Amino acid sequence: MPVKLDFSIDNLVGLENHLEYVKQLSSMQKDKKFQKFIQGKCLEVVKQITESRLTGGTTNDEWIEEYKSNHKIREYSDGFVLYNDTKIPAILSTQNTKNQNKDLGLVRNYDDGFSIALAFEYGVGIVGGENAVQGAWEYNVNNYGDLGWYYKTIEGLYERTRGYRGFEIYRYTANEIENKLPVWVKEFVAKRKEV
Repeated sequence: MPVKLDFSIDNLVGLENHLEYVKQLSSMQKDKKFQKFIQGKCLEVVKQITESRLTGGTTNDEWIEEYKSNHKIREYSDGFVLYNDTKIPAILSTQNTKNQNKDLGLVRNYDDGFSIALAFEYGVGIVGGENAVQGAWEYNVNNYGDLGWYYKTIEGLYERTRGYRGFEIYRYTANEIENKLPVWVKEFVAKRKEV
């Protein structure tokens, strides 16, 4: 993502300062200290947005704290990826699935676990299908209509739900990071000059 810089040079000292600034900027992509600095800032942002957006109750309330503590960074030689891959261990029985073993009378979904990270991002169920961001998965595949469906909580209680809209945590995080990145770059360069 390009960083926009505004500058005006009216003397030789200003030109030298600007050239030094450009030199520092060009070295930052592979600068491990800069990478760690930006990673820390990105984690702060996603945690703040998670706290502010993941509210109002969902059918997965017991997994919210797990999700909040599972934001991660995967490093690469030229950058990093911020992500959350929280999954719920789940075998749900339904009538409408592609993953059936009819000989055993078993109908299974989510063999690798249900991605609560995707659910919190894009929404689920009847209500989730109304979300502006579509395409993560199929919504309301069993056509429950306005009644919704039942699910079993960790405590063994049965609850009725219509699903929920996506909280779009990572979309809002990406927007905030894009807005703050120029400020963070300037902050990092200023700290370098102080040393």
